[in-house]
Amino acid sequence: MGITAYRINEITMEKIDALELIKEVWDSAKISLEEKVFKISDAFYSVGLDVATTANYIKTTPAEFDAFLSLSNLDDDLIRMISEANPPKTTWPLLACGNDDEIKKALSALSASYSLKNESVSEFIYQQMIEVAGETPEQLVSQLTGGEMFYLANKGRNFNSVNQKSLKYLNSFAAQKKRGKVLSEKQTAILIDILNELADNNVIQRDSIDGDKELCNTVLDAIGR
Repeated sequence: MGITAYRINEITMEKIDALELIKEVWDSAKISLEEKVFKISDAFYSVGLDVATTANYIKTTPAEFDAFLSLSNLDDDLIRMISEANPPKTTWPLLACGNDDEIKKALSALSASYSLKNESVSEFIYQQMIEVAGETPEQLVSQLTGGEMFYLANKGRNFNSVNQKSLKYLNSFAAQKKRGKVLSEKQTAILIDILNELADNNVIQRDSIDGDKELCNTVLDAIGR
């Protein structure tokens, strides 16, 4: 037996009621962020609303509303801490993807900071979270200088097993770094693959005896080898 027209109408009304409640709570300046997270997420999930429709109804972007909803996945204590700090909406995606220690560190530093000067709140929180989490392989390898990349490419030429196309890429990246260019995410991913290839072929090895021990160890630490 299929769903009846009455039930369809009932479900529709439930969703409309939920949307109206969400909009009322979202627009209220008297309700704390903590209370908004609890009330809006409960209403949203209880009737099976979708992000795009809800965001349009309350006149915000799907990305912003999705970031807001993601806060509801955090522990209640963390939601309360975020609410008390009341950081800008632009920080919600960062905070929602952090672990407990990262979030607490960022919020504690934010509350102790009287002025961020030229730094945005989002960038400030990101840097605080990174200090706890540690830098990613992408961030670490992007710190290699053009000169260091040129050196590794030249060293790799002495190893017949190394793909010459990889060395051409490495030289290209080195030249771009020399000119002050920042490598793209795609280029950084390729760079990591090349560095792993060099490690596989012993161009880069731990405690190298070729006078480049510090560089080799730094690269291997960066790519987790």
